[in-house]
Amino acid sequence: MNWFKHVFSRRLYDDLSEEIHEHLEEKIEELAASGMPRKEAAATARREFGNVTLIEEDGRNVWQWPSIESSLLDVRYGLSMLRKNPAVTAVAILTLTLGIGANTAMFTVVNGVLLKPLPYPDPDRLLMLWEMRLSDNALQTVAPANFFD
Repeated sequence: MNWFKHVFSRRLYDDLSEEIHEHLEEKIEELAASGMPRKEAAATARREFGNVTLIEEDGRNVWQWPSIESSLLDVRYGLSMLRKNPAVTAVAILTLTLGIGANTAMFTVVNGVLLKPLPYPDPDRLLMLWEMRLSDNALQTVAPANFFD
């Protein structure tokens, strides 16, 4: 678990920021040593170095796993919001419970009726017999006595 804390620790980003500022200071000192006034050297170094904040963000994107870290931050934010609003939390849990229960019930029915094969040998050979009434030509199930005849 130590590696997990190390990867997502803020200290890592602080070290990156500190290192970038050290490079900027080195450039300023280099320009000042060449005879340029300190204020002008700082402006020139910043102009040559570029946007420090943008460089820090690009460096963080290299050192981190953005999708995992942003997902963890989203989960943490969601949990804190649920903790602040107990009524919303109760509604959310109830909705999830009903949704999961309904989904499970529907899958059980569909699986039992449509997906699983019938528990008979050669289910594709099953058939149903009908007989037709002569009075109105309606189909009806075969009476047991007629079936045995």
